[in-house]
Amino acid sequence: MKAELLKELIEETEMDDIAERYQNVAAIIGIEKFVQLADYARGDEIYFPKAENIIAPARNRRIKAEYNGYNSKELAEKYDLTIRQIENVLKDEPIIGQYDIYDYLPKET
Repeated sequence: MKAELLKELIEETEMDDIAERYQNVAAIIGIEKFVQLADYARGDEIYFPKAENIIAPARNRRIKAEYNGYNSKELAEKYDLTIRQIENVLKDEPIIGQYDIYDYLPKET
């Protein structure tokens, strides 16, 4: 179908033209984007991850940037996590003020 005709038909499409089970998605993203999504999926089912899983990397970067060595409890409260979850986010980060023993060993030549 030509792009111009498709655009006209999308503009004439009403929410009631969309199956009821998909109307919530169409309402969130708009009919035009819903048609684009349907064209992308081409009848296949699409899995959408939880929003928390999508934003977790950004949240973890913030936690690492805001961590000062003493504020695990505050970060846990701020990000609605447990202290153990905060520790898991930070487990690969060096502890502030901690030195690495390898910094003091002679370098091999």
